This record gives sequence, structure tokens and C-alpha cells, in this order.
Amino acid sequence: MTRYQSPYDPSSMPRDLEHVVYEKKGHVAYVTINRPEVRNALHSYAYQELRACWRDISLDPDVYVGIVTGTGPAFCAGRDVKFLAEYQARGERTPHEDPNSPLFHWGGGGQPQDVALEKPLIAALNGFAVGVGLNIALQCQLRVMAEDAWIGDQHTNVGRLGAPHEMYQALPRTTAAYLTLCNGRLGARECLEQSIVNRVVPKDQVLSAAEEFAEMICLGSPLAVQGAIRLYRLTAEFPPSLTSYARHLDQQIAETDDGAEGARAFKEKRAPVWTLR
Repeated sequence: MTRYQSPYDPSSMPRDLEHVVYEKKGHVAYVTINRPEVRNALHSYAYQELRACWRDISLDPDVYVGIVTGTGPAFCAGRDVKFLAEYQARGERTPHEDPNSPLFHWGGGGQPQDVALEKPLIAALNGFAVGVGLNIALQCQLRVMAEDAWIGDQHTNVGRLGAPHEMYQALPRTTAAYLTLCNGRLGARECLEQSIVNRVVPKDQVLSAAEEFAEMICLGSPLAVQGAIRLYRLTAEFPPSLTSYARHLDQQIAETDDGAEGARAFKEKRAPVWTLR
């Protein structure tokens, strides 16, 4: 019987990306969010590029671990709300929320879980991580944080839901509630005290500290490490019914009047006026 093979093709590696810098050194892949002009906020096209990187990490047998960081003073400011507001002002959905768009991937904020990545990731938090930026960081198994960095959710501030159930599982529950319900912030030392990050270092040492962890990982059996990640993912996996309902609720809330008002108020730099509609 014919056995079909699909060996990894190095030429398929994502190249000439506009919003992400993607490179490989030895057995380590580096994913750098590169939109410093908007504090590395993400939109539909950045989501697409990030998914391409996660997929390549997954497929390349020579990549044992990935490091994720950001360009400039921020790790990731979350979703690009101004980009969202521009589409809403025209009565349109953003490409990744439009079923007619080839970029359609509702709820897929360019996160590793979008491609069910089963290789270890290290978050090098060079600056603040908010919203989907925090979600990406929490999907990394190891995290290094700059002394002046902080984390937050901020979804409800702009009339959105996001994925609070993921934070509720990944963080101490009172911490998750504080970030989501109160739109609170946690600084680096607080994150270290609560074991949200492994290490806090000066800003100029964040990447090198992440690389130290990567070197340790590369000393282990790649198959065993990937097996551990697979078990981590299964342990943290939600029932399909909950995942489906969370996505439905996220879309339902996003397409309310308040969902549009939150983005509009953010763009206009004013407090939102909620109408509960």
C-alpha cells in the first residue's frame, strides 16, 4: 500500500511578514510582534501572520521551542480597537469576524491555540500585555517579565468579552476576576509573587533570560518535551460545549450597541456611555 509522506519544506517558512518578525536560530524560533506604532496591538492581518508562525513552529522538526516578544515598549496592547472602530463606523465586520472573508476565524486572535501548537513557548514580556496579548502570554508555558511591565485584561472596558474563562483557569481565580471585572493591572513583582511569571529581570535582559530557558529546554528529549506539552494542553482543555458557548457569547456581546460604543469611545478618547443594548 502506498504510504504518502509530507516532509517539512523549509521554503514554506513565513517570510516578508508585515506585522511580525519571524526567525530561527538553531532549534529556537523567535516570534516578535512588530507594530510598535500601536504598541503592538493586533488586527486581522497580524492575527493571520501569527497563525502562520505558530503553524510553522508546529511543522518544523528542527524547532524545539519558541520565544515570543514584542518590538518597542509593549509586548502587546491587545486588539487594535481603532482598527475595529473604523470597520464598525462603516457598518462592517473586521475581516477575521466576517464569514465571507478568507481571513474569517472568529475568536482567533493569532494565538498558539488557534493551531493547537504542541511545542513549548516562552513569553519574553518586554512591556505590558493586555487583552489578547495576555492570552498569548498565558498560552506560553514559561514567562520572563521586565521589571516595569504589567498585565491586564481590559476587554470589558471596550464592551467586549474576550476569553475570561481561559484567564479564570490559568490564573488564581480572584486575580482573574480582578483583571476582567475590575480592569485591574498587575505589576511584575505581583506577577512573580503569584507565580504568573518565572522570572523578573531588567528590561534589557528579558530576551537573554528567555534564551536561558530555551537552552535548558533544548537539552531535553524533543519528543518527551512535546509529549509534556500535549498533556498540559489536554489537562487544561475545556469541554467542546463550553468552548462553543464562549465563542457564541463573545460574538453576541461584540455585536451589541455597547460593543460598538466601547470601540467608538476608545477611538474618541472618552468614557463610554453604556445602554445595555
